[in-house]
Amino acid sequence: MRGVIGYIVRRVVVGWFLFLGLLTLSFSLVSMLPGSPAKAILGEYATKEDVAELNAKLGLDDPFLVRYLDYIGGAMKGDFGESFFTGSPVLHSLLERVPNTLVYLVPGLLLATLLGVVFGSVAAYRFGKPTDRAFTVGSSVLLAVPEFVLALVLIAVFFSFLGISPAPVGMTSSVDAQPPDQTGSLVLDAVLGGYWATFWSILSHSLLPIVTVGVFFAAPVSKIVRTGMVQALASPQIEFARACGLRPFQVFRYAMADIRGTIMTYFVIMLASAISGAAIVESVFSWPGVGGWSLSGVLANDIPVIQGFVVIMGTASLAGYIVLDVTTTLLDPRTRGQVSGKRRPSARALAKGLTK
Repeated sequence: MRGVIGYIVRRVVVGWFLFLGLLTLSFSLVSMLPGSPAKAILGEYATKEDVAELNAKLGLDDPFLVRYLDYIGGAMKGDFGESFFTGSPVLHSLLERVPNTLVYLVPGLLLATLLGVVFGSVAAYRFGKPTDRAFTVGSSVLLAVPEFVLALVLIAVFFSFLGISPAPVGMTSSVDAQPPDQTGSLVLDAVLGGYWATFWSILSHSLLPIVTVGVFFAAPVSKIVRTGMVQALASPQIEFARACGLRPFQVFRYAMADIRGTIMTYFVIMLASAISGAAIVESVFSWPGVGGWSLSGVLANDIPVIQGFVVIMGTASLAGYIVLDVTTTLLDPRTRGQVSGKRRPSARALAKGLTK
């Protein structure tokens, strides 16, 4: 147990230094972006005096080191500044929109994992046969389709042609009752206020974004699962399980246990990739989430919004990778001994033991 705690502490310490590196990198890169936020705020007809005055007010004319130390000090306290345009705290604005994004993002990734595991496993079981080739061609085609094209196709089919999906105008329609603003998140406000009709409307509007994310990420998941399952099904332990007369479902469970670390790793990678690409889905469906909010900040050259989004989302991804690293290491018997502090005997020690 002591070795496990020490392993977790080491990962947290490394993550802390990576967080500092993320802060430094994001601040440096965003500071080098072209354009003047003051001009964007005041408009193209602003005078030089007005621009200089606003730069001084926002602290943009301070030396780089001063601005960097101020930002680091604020970030350590959870203060990522305020938006240049709205004046709202960046952290508060982002946390308001996170539940809206998770409404479609998490179910979409779970759907992608389910579809990828099913299709990848079937292709692996039918390796080299027409079924395997069909799944391989289908996943390759889906990998070549951009996410926004897939979203537009789904809108055209299910909304325009079939008419079974609500219009892509956001989380609710214009006739839905809006709950009182308690948390800043429409989803949570609808649940806390008991506006169940609005809540179900949100779920119906989220179906197409869920399917978009699920189908888009199902293709790479199926390829990874197929590759892993082909190797697992050809391994000696699986051959031994088959020779013992185990049922196919039991053999499948043993093969899945062999690649569960790979699936968990790719799920975290998908989550980070989906968050960074959420702006595309939310722009197509007019969804008020963190992706559209960050995209608006980029287009407006709103430096605190850009920096806050990069740092907060990067920190969340970093924490996810640390949890994943610890979890997969503890689940893998090949590395569990290293975590607990037990060293494997060397070849020389084994040889000495055999000769005694």
